[in-house]
Amino acid sequence: MIISYSNFTTRDLRGTSVEQLCTNIEADLWVADGDVLIYNEVLFPVAELAAELMNWIRDPEPVRPDFALDSMSFAEKGVVSITRTAGGWRIGSALSPGVSSGVVDESALLQQIRQFAGLVQRDMAAAGIDPHLLFG
Repeated sequence: MIISYSNFTTRDLRGTSVEQLCTNIEADLWVADGDVLIYNEVLFPVAELAAELMNWIRDPEPVRPDFALDSMSFAEKGVVSITRTAGGWRIGSALSPGVSSGVVDESALLQQIRQFAGLVQRDMAAAGIDPHLLFG
């Protein structure tokens, strides 16, 4: 399972409010499991997703609820979702019904989320934006 992006941009960013950072730090996102493309979107709010995922994994695994991104940029909740299943987690999207990852164990999921968020933070810093504004 991989969460990745390309074409990072801040071209529409107008200030450093949380809303501006969440909606206007964007990239072309894709979520895949091997050869299966689960979800992709051009100009997706990657900083918002990364911050929400990092906040979500703060809860210990036994009590962590399912994740459904409630984005400021989409009317639909769950554009990216992670649901508990026997043996781990499945990643999917409300915009790709019927398509989801195979079962991902806790360790692999945490590694992928931290890697994704780390890349977003790196690109924010390279663009002159303090990642701590979203990531604490």
